[in-house]
Amino acid sequence: MARAVIFDMGNTLMQFVRPGNGTWREFEDPGIRGVYQYLVAQGHPLQAHEDAFVEAMFARLAEGWAQSTGGQINLRAIDWIRAGAADHALTLDEAALLDAARHYARPLRQGVSATPGTLETLATLHERGYHIGLISNTIWPAELHLEDLEEIGVLPYLEHPLFSGELGLWKPNPAIFQHALELLSCAPEQAVFVGDSPREDIVGAQGVGMCAVWMRSREFPLGDVQPNATISALPELLPWLETWFQ
Repeated sequence: MARAVIFDMGNTLMQFVRPGNGTWREFEDPGIRGVYQYLVAQGHPLQAHEDAFVEAMFARLAEGWAQSTGGQINLRAIDWIRAGAADHALTLDEAALLDAARHYARPLRQGVSATPGTLETLATLHERGYHIGLISNTIWPAELHLEDLEEIGVLPYLEHPLFSGELGLWKPNPAIFQHALELLSCAPEQAVFVGDSPREDIVGAQGVGMCAVWMRSREFPLGDVQPNATISALPELLPWLETWFQ
């Protein structure tokens, strides 16, 4: 029977540079300012100062993210930017929205790298015949993440990478895990999910019958969630797989 390991992306396979104290707000701030500056450079009149624009856009982002992981909506960067522009009576076509999304993502992508031990771990899994998948909750256009995954050497190992905003399904929704398993032709009991979010990754994967490995995170404490294993770096995953799939 096929065996598979499916990974989360951010803080699992890929790490981003986190400015300041590493908060989500500080991380998003340069990207939102990039959208504002793009709109101004394109000659669009904005009714708010840059700081006010950032505040409003972050509030909309936080609300939309919570609603998306809660299953109420599907948040995409282009829709979020479209709504922010509409606040200022601006209508952007699809090309402009995608361009604005690139300006949003550009500063957030600077310095992106594979997490320590990722490439070695993926190479070993590939050599041992595992199917390797990815499920990421993200609002970015998939092409941007695929570019970054290619740049850091991870993409060649991935089969059918899934991005929530593109698919319209968000972890912990069981449907996105089931879809990944179907694409990899793997039963849940023969698959392992690895991620840093207790609710989205661990609870979500266990809910469809997968083993779930928590990538230790200070940002997302476990609370009362019980993963099947806990690791601090991806190479630590390999002995667990030998135990489960011997």
